[in-house]
Amino acid sequence: MIDGSQSMLRIELPDKRRRSLGAPLAARELADAPPPYPYGWFAVAFSGELRPGRLMTRTFMNREIVLFRTAAGTARAAEAYCPHLGAHLGHGGTVVGEELRCPFHGFRYAVSGRCSYSPYGAPPPAARLGLLELRELCGVLMVWHGPAGEEPWEIEPPEDQSRWRPLRTKRMRLHSHPQEVTENSVDFGHFSVLHGFRDARIVEPLSVDGPRLRTSYAFTRPFPVIGGIGTEIHIRVDGLGFSVVELSVKAGWSIRQLVLTTPTGVRDVDVFVGTSVRSRARGPIGKATLTPLEMLIERGVLRMVVVELLRDRQIWDHKKYLGKPAIAAGDGPIAAYRTWARQFYPEETPR
Repeated sequence: MIDGSQSMLRIELPDKRRRSLGAPLAARELADAPPPYPYGWFAVAFSGELRPGRLMTRTFMNREIVLFRTAAGTARAAEAYCPHLGAHLGHGGTVVGEELRCPFHGFRYAVSGRCSYSPYGAPPPAARLGLLELRELCGVLMVWHGPAGEEPWEIEPPEDQSRWRPLRTKRMRLHSHPQEVTENSVDFGHFSVLHGFRDARIVEPLSVDGPRLRTSYAFTRPFPVIGGIGTEIHIRVDGLGFSVVELSVKAGWSIRQLVLTTPTGVRDVDVFVGTSVRSRARGPIGKATLTPLEMLIERGVLRMVVVELLRDRQIWDHKKYLGKPAIAAGDGPIAAYRTWARQFYPEETPR
């Protein structure tokens, strides 16, 4: 019927017809992304970016925060605005020894957040810098996002930290969401179709333990001239923001690859990409011989990671998030992954 007051055409369907259409329409309901913003640890900078005495501003969960490192090397993450009168600490603020100085009135804050100096005498009791939980591991600064008052769980870093070279890094801005980026780790079907990997197989099936997810795959990665490189990857995921992939190739090299995704807006993310080789150099002669090769491998792997992310970007830029996808047998454990991912949102949040 036509409702003239609303200028809208409404078609009344028989009850039976409405019921038959309702189920598939509800099952295919489209939404732009999983709900922002998931709880967990998320990267805000590489360690090498924040040198002693430096202060920087980063976007985190659609708001600005500041990062600073004291002269002694202590790193902190804090709300961007001075609690005195609201000046943005990232615009003119400075690190003075072990303190952060506000550019507006010169108030200073210790690494505990306490106001340690006021030009007027005793600092106001309410002048306390809002600190965020921060951890530094694997060459990355990670900041916690979670419910107020809830103790954060801890990231389980790779056990073997010895002999790994410093990260070679890149930061990218993508139109996506941490849940979708991390879902790539279990979306077995897209490895061959989108990325062209051959002979893909599961080495260790998906396992989860609280906020941790682990799995392993093997495949042949296309490579010019030689045709392909046999690769085995071991994936370690802690929450939706920390993912370490350790690759073993037939030539005997072990390569560490980080792809860390941090929300900057409702559906925009910073992706921190890092690669490192486990050094095989021993002694002066070994270092002189192997270090240039190891650096070349790191650059090449970093380039390959970026190329593969750009392939994914072609999909992420235009796709919709389906809360109830029609999962096929060859997709991999996407349903199990999404069940695991629910823990990183408030219980009442629709997913």
